[in-house]
Amino acid sequence: MTDLSQIVFESQKFRDIIWSIRLRTLHVEFPMIAMDDEPAALDWNYALLCASALSSVPTERAQNTVLRVAAACLSLDDSDEAHKSAATALLDRVGNHRSVELAESRNLVQKGLWKQLPPLLRLETIGKRLQLSIPLSTGENLAVNSFQSDFWKGAEDYDWVSVSAPTSAGKSRIVREWFLEQIRQHDRYTAVYLAPTRALVEEVSADFREAVPASTGVFVMPWDPDLDRVRRRVLVLTQERLHLIQQSRHPFEIDLLFVDEAQGLGSAERGVLLQQVLDRAVEDRPALQVIFASPLSANPAILLSDKPATVRSQATTSEAVTVNQNLLRVEGVHRAPANRVVSLVDEGQAHQVASFKLQQRATRVPMRIAYVAHALGGNGGGNIVYVNGADDAEKVAKNIADLRLEVAEDEEIENLQELVRTAVHPKYSLADALAKRIAFHYGNMPLTIRSEIERLFGEGKIEFLVCTSTLLEGVNLPCRTIFMRNPQKGRGKPLSEADFWNLAGRAGRWGKEFQGNIVCVDTDDESLWPNLPTVRRRSDLKLATHHGLRDAAPLIAYARSDFAVGSDPASEILFAYLAAQYSSGRDITHHLERMTVQSERLELQRALVRSVDDAQFPHDLIPRHAGISPIAMQRLLERFRETEHDPHELALPLPEEQDSRQRYQDALVLIGQTMTTAFGRPPKPGKPDRRKWQLANLVVNWMQGMPLARLIEQRATGNTPIARAIRDVLSDIETVARFQAPKYLSCYSDVLAVYAAERGVHDVGHGQDITMLLELGVSRSSEVVLMSLGMSRTATIALSQYVTADNWTSSESLDWLRHQNIEGMDIPVLIQKEILDLIAAQSAFPDKA
Repeated sequence: MTDLSQIVFESQKFRDIIWSIRLRTLHVEFPMIAMDDEPAALDWNYALLCASALSSVPTERAQNTVLRVAAACLSLDDSDEAHKSAATALLDRVGNHRSVELAESRNLVQKGLWKQLPPLLRLETIGKRLQLSIPLSTGENLAVNSFQSDFWKGAEDYDWVSVSAPTSAGKSRIVREWFLEQIRQHDRYTAVYLAPTRALVEEVSADFREAVPASTGVFVMPWDPDLDRVRRRVLVLTQERLHLIQQSRHPFEIDLLFVDEAQGLGSAERGVLLQQVLDRAVEDRPALQVIFASPLSANPAILLSDKPATVRSQATTSEAVTVNQNLLRVEGVHRAPANRVVSLVDEGQAHQVASFKLQQRATRVPMRIAYVAHALGGNGGGNIVYVNGADDAEKVAKNIADLRLEVAEDEEIENLQELVRTAVHPKYSLADALAKRIAFHYGNMPLTIRSEIERLFGEGKIEFLVCTSTLLEGVNLPCRTIFMRNPQKGRGKPLSEADFWNLAGRAGRWGKEFQGNIVCVDTDDESLWPNLPTVRRRSDLKLATHHGLRDAAPLIAYARSDFAVGSDPASEILFAYLAAQYSSGRDITHHLERMTVQSERLELQRALVRSVDDAQFPHDLIPRHAGISPIAMQRLLERFRETEHDPHELALPLPEEQDSRQRYQDALVLIGQTMTTAFGRPPKPGKPDRRKWQLANLVVNWMQGMPLARLIEQRATGNTPIARAIRDVLSDIETVARFQAPKYLSCYSDVLAVYAAERGVHDVGHGQDITMLLELGVSRSSEVVLMSLGMSRTATIALSQYVTADNWTSSESLDWLRHQNIEGMDIPVLIQKEILDLIAAQSAFPDKA
């Protein structure tokens, strides 16, 4: 078959047919462009014959070609019923049943057309459908594609599995089905789904809540009061939340651990914590099953490097293709500023194929991508515009909105506008953009608003969605076309080739589109595209713990700087990881052996031993506070001693206490002197530390449950525009209040307890979990229970004004909710809907509460 595939691909006639198919389907996708040449007529008999010859070849190129021929045959109007029947048979042969269903739903073919095939082909189709069908314990059969079938077999046969497949291959769905099947087959089972972001946690947990068997709990936070009351449970968590559970429950035994977006293990910051929770999970239960999933990686086996020696493992790189993609370049025309030419990239080469004209010339940078997106986006929806920051997102959305004519009113859009104006700010520009079926989307936005934007975008009611790099963090936002210009991941950092293709994987919705489009704008400007993509390549994965030791220069420099505060956060995190391993009695020799220079290895080993041995606090605080070096903790302890203050004066107060803002500012100042610059650099001598006062005020109000709108109003004073105040507050909540503040203030409290014990004081502090108060942004027990059910903070805060109880169980809170007139409450319609949907979901499966 390999020889036959070479013959097919070398056939000039077939190559001409594929090129003609690409041009014709491109014009269908973008009817507004003027094609340079009329595509040649298609010989469908020859095209289908060649595609049939390729259908058994497992390479990405062959599978992509088969799909391109079959999908074009189904969607173009010059193929007859016999051709279409053969095309459906081809799709079934390669396991792409969802594309057949898409053609049926669009009335491109009649349902069950494959039954009209000749007998031998009908038998083949039946056999393939049976082969790509997984029998479940429920008695049902799960229809899958070839990648999903291979995944299932690997998960049945191996303890550790690492899979790499394109974004649209169906990883999330098959993993969810594996979770459900394992839970159905066990009386007691703990399955953990590790997601990289809180947004993905909420999305995945909602899917599980609808699907898990009765008497199975779905949990998203360490503080859920029902976490230890059920025998079967699914925990959907970030690595930070799993770390908290592991520290509070030892051992915490997991049966199945899935790491989504596992390329995150290469992150210099959160990747090290991800490695630490994985190490702890294996230590607590060596026999657990671990599954990693990553997109388009060349070396998925590297994620299996730290597995126990006795476990069976498998790494798989899938060539599955479920949708085709068009890589396009749009460039300007000399001396014709409103004109653009379109090039189609084929086998690494760009070929100019068409042109179009902008509505008007683009005179400013945000306009350039906005005008192209508006011109090519059409009225079919499914358009994502990638930009480099929240401010860019707002500007580009405004530009596209200004180009659009008035659109029909829609009740769901109006409900979202009401929520935006109520929950964020009456002047938030998102509400104005929504009036034109446009939205922007970035990581710091309230989850309720982001979720509704994603839902309406998926349904086509929002036609243009302007996004930032949250798209790279596992957010499930497939689209028809994605537009990019000067793409970066962080200001001034060009998007890597790996991140580009991960992002591009969102273009093309399996089961909703036959193909997706990636439009690269202004590619004739090399300064905007230093990593101009040509051919999709698989990237190399890395492990931050391995890479940081092999390239140890920054780590050694950090140690030689006497571990200066804030000098190198990434090196501190790695040093803290190694110190945690050593302080827990684990052998760190295999880690240190990754360093190539022996003298540096000995130098680092001495520094690690000294940092732990010289620590004058319990060593279990080191692994407890991941990412903070023991030297920083020791500095803080010594600073407490220097103050000679009563420990009660240094303790973190409850947020409602009268002097809470001042005391939190004092704590942030001490942390800044000894541990980190995450809360701002120290001011010049004699100057007030306004930034730490600002953050102290924010975290206190946040813990008290102050609505977001009021937090923004506090910031929007003086010369700060509303738009900037909104972005700044959202950013500070996400990066400070919910991430850095819990990390360092919880450590502050533990080190303070050591100092207090030295002074003979053993009741310092209020006893509340500071991490919980900060991450959730609520302080009442009843509010924690509501959020543990899956209710957003926005909804919880809106509802809290009607709640008088403060010591609920989950069942008691649900019983209260069921007896309330939710629609009669003075809260936004979308918040009412969220609450009613939660009640309905819990009522449908009462045993899960």
